[in-house]
Amino acid sequence: MTAAKKIHGPHDPKKIDLDHDWELDYWTRELGVTELELREAIRSVGSNDTERVRKHLMGARPQQIVDRSA
Repeated sequence: MTAAKKIHGPHDPKKIDLDHDWELDYWTRELGVTELELREAIRSVGSNDTERVRKHLMGARPQQIVDRSA
């Protein structure tokens, strides 16, 4: 088993890192979006800041985005 498979969360929970497949998988599951939706949200807010992206997605689809930060 590789080291990436053992990691259950992001290296930095305040930033969404799309350069690693396992982080991309984590964030799409965490936010309940597709890879394309996640990439578009990051592009729309101009940042990979987790809270900014989460808020943007909640505005787009509030009934489907789960806020697990609380």
